[in-house]
Amino acid sequence: VVSSSKGSPTTNSQPITLNSVEGAKPGSIVGSVRSPDSQTLPEVGQVTYTVVGGTDCDGTFVVDRQTGDVYLAHELDFEKAPRYTLQIEVDDFSMPLPKSHIVTLVINVQDSNDHAPEFPEDPIIIVVPESTDPGSSIYTFQAIDKDGSGPNSEVHYSILQQWPDVPDLLFLDPTTGVLSLGMMLDHERTSSLLLVVQATDSAPDVSQRRRGTVTARIFVTDVNDNDPVFISPSVVSVMEDQPVGFVVVYVMAVDADQGENGRVTYRIQSGNTGGKFSLNPDT
Repeated sequence: VVSSSKGSPTTNSQPITLNSVEGAKPGSIVGSVRSPDSQTLPEVGQVTYTVVGGTDCDGTFVVDRQTGDVYLAHELDFEKAPRYTLQIEVDDFSMPLPKSHIVTLVINVQDSNDHAPEFPEDPIIIVVPESTDPGSSIYTFQAIDKDGSGPNSEVHYSILQQWPDVPDLLFLDPTTGVLSLGMMLDHERTSSLLLVVQATDSAPDVSQRRRGTVTARIFVTDVNDNDPVFISPSVVSVMEDQPVGFVVVYVMAVDADQGENGRVTYRIQSGNTGGKFSLNPDT
């Protein structure tokens, strides 16, 4: 007399690995845990498949009890769960003595490029003194791509637009996002610049690459780098009988700097023997 009850299930040492692409539609077949040695399907009910454990707590996958086919029940998100492990009990009732074993199923989720790079701040304000040396770094652009690790989240940077378009003035490292000066700035010529910077991911399929942009405004602050220049006559004549308070000459100087750096005041430095002349410091 042989007992009809099955014994404790044994565990297969070699797991089964399947791959599923992020974005696959629920209801699609991922694969099967049916033995590849089986040439024909056993009669219904002779072999059954039951999920008894694993990491798929939300029921993302369903295993057909009769065929062993694995179906996708919910949408996949690589960023939330890049891999699932299912413990499946396989019961074989086709033999006089029923057999049972555990199959470990590993399902790898393949990332799809479903996120575009994003800049955390837009617009970006950059303030740079005009005395900054060429080659100096003035800002680092950093975009975030929420795709998983790999080329889908690797970002490269480029200047999409620049106004005014001054050749060789700025250089943007495509890998690090570091923006540096290519030449000296001049506040009097260019007091501000407008940039549109683009971040592009590195998806293997060029047609599937995603992009994000950010606007950056660069303000060049003035440095006192210009000397006042006199534009009034350097030689004047005056009659000896002019009364005290008579205006001999208007001394005028201009300074190309802006703001306080360009405001000019006056004083007599030398030559005013006996203090015969006075000079208004402001006019």
